[in-house]
Amino acid sequence: MRNSRLCIGVLLVAGLCLAPAALSASERRGEPRLPEARYASGPSASHASNLLQQIQLDSKNVKDDADQLSAFTRTPFLIDWRSDGGDLTSIRTRVNDMDRLLAQLRIRESSVQSWQRQAIDGIAATLVNLSDTTQAAVTTLNQRQDNVYYSNLRGLAKDMSAQAEVISRTIENQEKGAETER
Repeated sequence: MRNSRLCIGVLLVAGLCLAPAALSASERRGEPRLPEARYASGPSASHASNLLQQIQLDSKNVKDDADQLSAFTRTPFLIDWRSDGGDLTSIRTRVNDMDRLLAQLRIRESSVQSWQRQAIDGIAATLVNLSDTTQAAVTTLNQRQDNVYYSNLRGLAKDMSAQAEVISRTIENQEKGAETER
């Protein structure tokens, strides 16, 4: 029993490490993730809008996954810790993806519109916090598989949900502000 738990724990950690590399393959092939953005002028601004829209979409998905994780922790006797691990793997993958997208935006920051620059600056610190909170949740689950402190995990899930919502709203508010200026 102990060996199977150890094996599953190792697989979970391996999945958390390998998933971001698998996702980046589609980006290298140049596969589009979202349709062209509206209200952008020039190729850099348009690309920045697409990247921001993808970050916003990923943050909404992280919020949904974190809310589901929080709900699961209310009934730990019904859900196995591996289900929580699956949610955390999904969250970690999306957070890593948002971090890569933000890095791409930082490279183009000098050629984007002002509202995009404000959105980039506004989400950067929250994304760092979201990444740290997600890592804390992964660590909590990996260290305590046989006796997970669900109240700790629930608190971390709520924090991840709130941070993801801040990212999404920051982008939404900056885009709305830009639309009203037009």
